Amino acid sequence: MSSLRSIALVLATLLLPSLAAGSLVQALDLAELTARSERIVVAQVVSAKSEWNSSGHTIHTRIEIKVEEAWKGAVVPGEQIVIVQPGGSVGDIEMRVHGMPSFAPGEKTVLFLAGRAAPRVVGMSQGKRHLRWDDTAKRWQAECAEYSAVVRRDSQGRLQPALPEPAMGLDEFRQRVRALLRP
Repeated sequence: MSSLRSIALVLATLLLPSLAAGSLVQALDLAELTARSERIVVAQVVSAKSEWNSSGHTIHTRIEIKVEEAWKGAVVPGEQIVIVQPGGSVGDIEMRVHGMPSFAPGEKTVLFLAGRAAPRVVGMSQGKRHLRWDDTAKRWQAECAEYSAVVRRDSQGRLQPALPEPAMGLDEFRQRVRALLRP
């Protein structure tokens, strides 16, 4: 009986680190986000509605956005795109996916998107930059992405929390992305 416990303990020890790593997101720099995206847009969130999936086992959220600017990909201003992602709240039940971006109707944001038929935000929360009007500077500010689930490997290969990129003016952010798109 003790040998079965020993085997179970060894298996649990080997499996737990891989299970924990599954909830972490590898850090992507701006060049990687840009390269992995099929479309990069400045958009306004029209709606964000959560609902049960067809089997009634999980919750997903349908986010409808209206494109204001297209920086990459075949998309035009005024086009509407629907993103469906896991997580959300229905009634008193909430399903949260750590690292997934959240959206609020009326919010203005820069999105890095992949997938034509079923668009998704690249790099989870890293692919969404909330835009905030800076009344002092009189310009839109691209906030840093939410980085609580984002990690980098250090020089010894160990996982370390990734530091978020600093916020910057929307014009500067646009120029950086467009520079990465040039051949």
